[in-house]
Amino acid sequence: MRTLRLHVLALGVAFLASSGVAHAGSVKLAWDASQDPAVFGYRLYWGTQSGQYTSSLDVRTATSVTVPNLTDGTAYYFIVRAYNSLNTESAPSIEVSRRIGIAQAVAGDFTGDFLSDVGIFRPSTGNWFVAGMTSAPVWGGAGDVPVAGDYDGDAKMDIGVFRRTTGKWYLVQSRTGTALEYTWGGGTDRPVQGDYDGDGRTDVAVFRAATGKWYVIQSGTGTGREYTWGGGTDIPVPADYDGDGKTDVAVFRPSNGTWYVTKSNTGTSLNVVWGSGADTPVPSDYDGDGKTDIAVFRPVNGTWYIIYSGTGTSSTNVFGGLGDTPVPGDFDGDGRSDIAVFRPFTGTWYIAFARGGGQSFVFGGPGDVPLLKR
Repeated sequence: MRTLRLHVLALGVAFLASSGVAHAGSVKLAWDASQDPAVFGYRLYWGTQSGQYTSSLDVRTATSVTVPNLTDGTAYYFIVRAYNSLNTESAPSIEVSRRIGIAQAVAGDFTGDFLSDVGIFRPSTGNWFVAGMTSAPVWGGAGDVPVAGDYDGDAKMDIGVFRRTTGKWYLVQSRTGTALEYTWGGGTDRPVQGDYDGDGRTDVAVFRAATGKWYVIQSGTGTGREYTWGGGTDIPVPADYDGDGKTDVAVFRPSNGTWYVTKSNTGTSLNVVWGSGADTPVPSDYDGDGKTDIAVFRPVNGTWYIIYSGTGTSSTNVFGGLGDTPVPGDFDGDGRSDIAVFRPFTGTWYIAFARGGGQSFVFGGPGDVPLLKR
């Protein structure tokens, strides 16, 4: 029996009425039906630690199921196995994960349709152009760094810029249109916004290469937190590598091609040699398991090198070339990041869908910063 592909279809939360009681949540999962005629049914397994499954459910011939009574705010890990009439099970599907009850915005999704949107920031005018948005807001200007993120937790990207000269963050919440301002970082600091506390809202954060310090304002409490990780010429690559719904502190070291990741769910570190000095790190969830995959784009030959977290296998894909900006995102809504590049000279976006096929179109031009830029 071949390995199955498990994926999260939707996430629902049902809050209990009683005060002082943990909230109960649910998650809907689905998998591809096996073509093996010997398959008699399927069993779903899950737990709160990766690779450790303390609960199971025999769903017989169903290929989707809603798992109820999960603890809100907790990360769960799931696999599914097929079994035959003798109760012999197949190899497990790839493990998928989800933090229950926490809205998770899709990277680059400004319209709330759970698809990555094509969008650019034009520093010369301060305009933000997003395909599907009827207006082009003006926010920021020359020298500002776009720092889009879901700062209000409504599962849509908010526009925002970081101004290094003053250390100011200027944000606009998509939920209410409210403008927010923070003074956090400055000088040569690099913005590394992400959801470090796992509450579904993007946290304001900077990485200071000179000292290897990460400074984060946790949105859940409004308090600051400091990490020491990396430094020098390291490139910060924060993302959720362990699938617990929290952004992990991580760097890519061009001098030795090594990724250094601190897993938030265990506090352990992960060191992976992948890439070289001339590569651009492009971490994203290419296999749709809820965990970020380590990946690089090599401009000199237009090649993407990806390690899939679900299987530990790798792939090599030629797409793009010198001068292109890598902009991976889930443009078709299948839960997997698609390989894509933005070509500034012509303003053309080229997308290779994970499911097969592709698309290209013109949106933007020279000087524009694509909002999905890694």
